Amino acid sequence: MVASRRIPDNVDGGEIIRDKSGIPIGITLTSDLLSSLLMDPSGTFVDNAMGLVPVPDRTPMQVADYFKTAMHDALEAGLTSIHDATGEDQYIGFFKE
Repeated sequence: MVASRRIPDNVDGGEIIRDKSGIPIGITLTSDLLSSLLMDPSGTFVDNAMGLVPVPDRTPMQVADYFKTAMHDALEAGLTSIHDATGEDQYIGFFKE
């Protein structure tokens, strides 16, 4: 069972897009908001607010598959360079390989 956690009103360096009643857009309310996020993390969470949404770690194979797809799509669109702004350790290691 996931512990209940209130979604904060403000997030430093981020934003949670809400409807007129103050509910994050795209979130289905349940009695446990965190469980709701785990089941349907479809609200609009911007920049640092994205850290509120639990996301499982990607396997090295998933990262490689996503990279291959991104490179294919970029080349198909005529892009000659792209960069990754996340700077997370697991991805830096991947790019160094």
